[in-house]
Amino acid sequence: MAQISIQTVKTDNFEMDYAQFGSGSRPLVLLPGMSLKSMMSVASMVADSYKIFHEDWTVYLFDRKKNFGETYPMEQMAVDTAEAMDVLGIYSASFIGISQGGMIAQLIAEMFPQKVERLALGCSASRLNDMSRAVMTEWKRLAEARDIEALCSNFIDIVFSAETVRKYKKSLMRMNMNATEQDMARFCVLAKACLAFEAYEGLSKIKCPTLVLGAELDQVLGVIASREIAEVLKKNGVPTELYVYENYGHAAYDEAPDYRERILKFLKG
Repeated sequence: MAQISIQTVKTDNFEMDYAQFGSGSRPLVLLPGMSLKSMMSVASMVADSYKIFHEDWTVYLFDRKKNFGETYPMEQMAVDTAEAMDVLGIYSASFIGISQGGMIAQLIAEMFPQKVERLALGCSASRLNDMSRAVMTEWKRLAEARDIEALCSNFIDIVFSAETVRKYKKSLMRMNMNATEQDMARFCVLAKACLAFEAYEGLSKIKCPTLVLGAELDQVLGVIASREIAEVLKKNGVPTELYVYENYGHAAYDEAPDYRERILKFLKG
């Protein structure tokens, strides 16, 4: 198991948990997607899955800030993450943004371009489409109803491949069925933030080399979301790579065996 350190960064405005692992000289910011429980609870598993980065990078896995109330716009998530980086002395870094984390990473690259050296976006989007809006609306409804079993089941069925669902759904359900009232309220706010998210027009402000990883069978955001990010960036002259996993869904970032190796190769330039 990888050596990790879970700490809390404190600013004048908020507190935010983060996990730090790796011993390399280059900083790497990892922004995870939505989850029923904080990623800090599985930070050691994340660190292990990113062990090929440990030699060259020091990785900072950021959570969302604590106690963010009933609304937390994505733009504020980006501002808060940038502020947390400043407090930690991370003034420029490579970024990996997964799903909603990729949305936040895009906004950071738009608002604070000096902070982002290279950007890897995994199964993310710059705006919602009809399919993803329907998914987020249903997740929000189930979270508001505090129907943890239905939410967990729906989340797993849509995010993961049929093979993973067949093999591991019971285990994945057990991992999340102890989500608290606070966890459900938190998830609901994150879903609302996705429904209000819009970064498509701001893509013109991104200038850093970008890797876009999509999945043809993505039932959450749709492969079209990855394709249109890459299309706009390329049109604007941004050095952009697009790779689409043909036989994977949204959780390609967990299921595709070469996912992290592909990102590592890109980040090394």
